[in-house]
Amino acid sequence: MKREVGVFIESNYAQEETDYFRLELFNDEKISVSSTIQNISDISKIFTDFSQGFTVPCSPTNNAIFKHFYQNDVNTSFIIDYQIRFNAYIEIDNVLFRRGKIQLEKASIKNGQPDSYSVTFYGEGVSLKDFFGEGKLSQLDYSTVNHTYDENEVYDRITIDSSVTDYDVRYPFISSKRVWQFGASVPVPTENLPTWYEYPIDNSNNLNDKDGRIYYTELFPAVRCKTLFDLIADYCGVTFNGLFLNTDMFRKAFLWFKNKENKLEISGSQNISFYNTSGDLGFSFLPSGNVLTMNDNLNSLDEFGGGTGEDYVHKLLLRCVSLSTPTRWYLDIFVNGVFDITYSATTTSSGYQYSKYYDLGDVITFQVRTENACTTEFQFGYSRTLSADDGTGTIQTYTDNGQSLGTATTSLITDLASYAPDMKIADFVHGMCKEFNMTVYSIEKNVFTFIPINDWYGKGLKYNITQYTDVTGIEIERMKLYKTIEFKYQESESFMNKYFLESLSNLDGHGYGDLKKSFNYDGGEYKIESPFENLLHCNFGNQLQVAYSLNKEFASYIPKPCLLYMNQVTTLENSEQYFYDLSGFGQALTNYIPFGQDSNILTTQGLVPLTLNFGAEISSFYNSVNPNTLYNMYYSAYLINLYNNKNRLVKVKTILPLSILTKLQLNDRLIIRDKRYMINEMESDLTTGEVNFSLISDFALIKPITLIAVEVNKPYKVNVNIAHGSGVIAKTKSSQFTLNGSYGQTTIGSNGELLIVIGGTFTTQAQIDIESTLINGEVETQFIVLTL
Repeated sequence: MKREVGVFIESNYAQEETDYFRLELFNDEKISVSSTIQNISDISKIFTDFSQGFTVPCSPTNNAIFKHFYQNDVNTSFIIDYQIRFNAYIEIDNVLFRRGKIQLEKASIKNGQPDSYSVTFYGEGVSLKDFFGEGKLSQLDYSTVNHTYDENEVYDRITIDSSVTDYDVRYPFISSKRVWQFGASVPVPTENLPTWYEYPIDNSNNLNDKDGRIYYTELFPAVRCKTLFDLIADYCGVTFNGLFLNTDMFRKAFLWFKNKENKLEISGSQNISFYNTSGDLGFSFLPSGNVLTMNDNLNSLDEFGGGTGEDYVHKLLLRCVSLSTPTRWYLDIFVNGVFDITYSATTTSSGYQYSKYYDLGDVITFQVRTENACTTEFQFGYSRTLSADDGTGTIQTYTDNGQSLGTATTSLITDLASYAPDMKIADFVHGMCKEFNMTVYSIEKNVFTFIPINDWYGKGLKYNITQYTDVTGIEIERMKLYKTIEFKYQESESFMNKYFLESLSNLDGHGYGDLKKSFNYDGGEYKIESPFENLLHCNFGNQLQVAYSLNKEFASYIPKPCLLYMNQVTTLENSEQYFYDLSGFGQALTNYIPFGQDSNILTTQGLVPLTLNFGAEISSFYNSVNPNTLYNMYYSAYLINLYNNKNRLVKVKTILPLSILTKLQLNDRLIIRDKRYMINEMESDLTTGEVNFSLISDFALIKPITLIAVEVNKPYKVNVNIAHGSGVIAKTKSSQFTLNGSYGQTTIGSNGELLIVIGGTFTTQAQIDIESTLINGEVETQFIVLTL
């Protein structure tokens, strides 16, 4: 039986109230939607639901909606940008099927008459890219995370643990000026160094000496990636959800903000405050104390027998009187609220340096900026001059003079926008999805959920569709898989990375953190390329880890956007000292927050060192091979199932009832007879209910037992894979448990976040049973095992 399909499109005309209009459809038009997220032909695909185009008639209703697109000389009261997609949704028999956007592609004219419009429907996941547009990270509003920039503020962001203050902006030890060394005095080490590497003969680069101490002005900031996601959501006017975004696996990832070779800070603008005014001029100051009005208080001028102020020439002169700190200053002048000119110098002056003429009535304000925090003082001179006949035929020149002093104290504010990597917002978000193998889906307008593929599949439901399947026409194909899958970072110019790449032990010549995974198949090659650079760090052996944004010539370079992991606060060995410049002296530090590829993160297996490397490398921080790679954590489970020798690609035709078709998600499992499948692709004919599936055999555990390593007297938030589709109820059998005198309590949020609180003495294992009542009436039980 043919189903009634409704396609609704939102008005985006500024003069109208927001509303949805129903498009008129051809009676025989086939509307099909192809849906896929991650499949065997593109395992880095992250967006959902793309439809083939379909046509709608040029009816009066549709012409009104599309404003006669086929005829561009029709005058309407509304201006439509046809490059922008319209918000839309699709219903089947009055039941919501998908939300998304509609793109008007073209109009067709037949026999001189408008015939049809061609449109394409995009699912919400795909339409997320529309919000990004061509926007760049530098266009985000960083006002909530910009901060005072001085040695004390940077010191705190280097040393203070996240449990005390969880800064969204930190300062990694990455040098862009010199080759930091530790204990570089004699004897000079020579082993394991490139032949071109030379030590200086003094301690100017030695972090173990005050002469080589790190200055805060050497350090570029790094911004938490979760914070960038929040700023992007604000910039785009959307909401980003996802439990994973709030886990330490994601929150400890930072993006290094360096887009210039050397650091240059400019203070925030400060108003000049006037004081000590002298001279008998008609100029007056407004009560705010920082605004000068070129005003003449005299209604007549006696010396000219009743002349007016307009007869005078008004002149402003200025000079810098004093600077508390040697620095370059910038004096910005605004006239009647509009920027006029900037004067700049690095010195003070005994005489007026600059002058300019203004008109009577001009309102002038002054703002000062400096390259270093500084108290500035300026002297402003004012004069009015008139040359005129004094009544006797003699030209006389009259001049009145006055002056005022003005002062302002500036402080440096980190302007993160000015240091943001030259990177599009879309490339950043897509890159982060590649790092953690995340997909994006949306079931609510302008709300997008990010989730790793493994977790997303764990939230899927199961549907037995045997009775709706055409079992007479099933096709079973071999899996057309890749012979190699390569995970690759951008090539780094850092001399550390270059040395690793060219080292004799690097037999396959891969970049640090890259991975090439080979399989016993005759297929082609597939490359997942991260947009980020992966800086190899150097550990001096005393827990002090640094990196270098210096090329093989030890010259500063502008890197690709660098992704970093923030580790735990680390204590340096007692026998060593590391020096930081504080208050003009070398301050010995005992602890700091390391950055690099690795971070010790609380997971369901306890505290585990995770890495941003795709491949297993020797960790520069832990000095051992770290197997907890991005590949092993986020890609291997899917690929292990995909490359199972028993796996097949199964193609079936079905006619699904409306109750399944409108609820089915791409992470749901399908059961046909006695076999379970994952959805590779599905193409749905909305008018007939016919759905063609491309399915992958599923051998993975849907709800595996989860082990959680715990400590007493500590709360834990754990992201567990609980199905939470429409109409699903998830709960624990018991919210409390007691073992050997210890007390515990669990609660589950509606979004699948499990909070476990344990107190007392915990000496054995405890099991928590989680029941999930699925939309199809089935009940599944997941087991959470707590262990020390």
